[in-house]
Amino acid sequence: MKLKSAEALQKELAILRQQYEDLEKETGYLRKRYDELKEEYEKLQQYVTENAQPPRVEYDGAQFIEPGAENDFYTGERKDILLSVLDDALVSLKPGSRRRDVVFSVLAANGGEKRQKKRAEELKTILRGYVSMDAAVRNRLQKFGFVISGAGKHYELTYFGDNRYAYTISKTAGDGRVGISAASSIATLVL
Repeated sequence: MKLKSAEALQKELAILRQQYEDLEKETGYLRKRYDELKEEYEKLQQYVTENAQPPRVEYDGAQFIEPGAENDFYTGERKDILLSVLDDALVSLKPGSRRRDVVFSVLAANGGEKRQKKRAEELKTILRGYVSMDAAVRNRLQKFGFVISGAGKHYELTYFGDNRYAYTISKTAGDGRVGISAASSIATLVL
């Protein structure tokens, strides 16, 4: 068996190192490209989820329900409210009646009123144990959609700046139940 010279081994080693460096560069590029494509895929998935709408049933060329003059404060708000009202009404409808079956069908096809319940729970979480309007509570209420202004001993919380949906809360709470009570009243007003 013939042994390779040190010089030949050095050349082979240099070739292998170059191949290794080339593969490392290619792997880095492929990882970066994978991350870019994954991010693009997730954005497209979100877009499809937000914009995919079931086919509309039309009656005499009109939509199933006309949207009315009120605008959404957040995407899907009017739909959420209507589904919540239908869900509340479902218990009063006679089992086996056409009205109940239609309402149940609409709720089932649209996912019920889950988002409204989530928002009500979020509001309770924000105001649970409310003592004062600290920065954390203020930020969370603003993200929820409230414009907060203060005068005297109270703050006024205005839902999306619409004065029809304003609630007054004390700047400093007398006891820990104020927040839960306020959350319940506010939810009734705006959700």
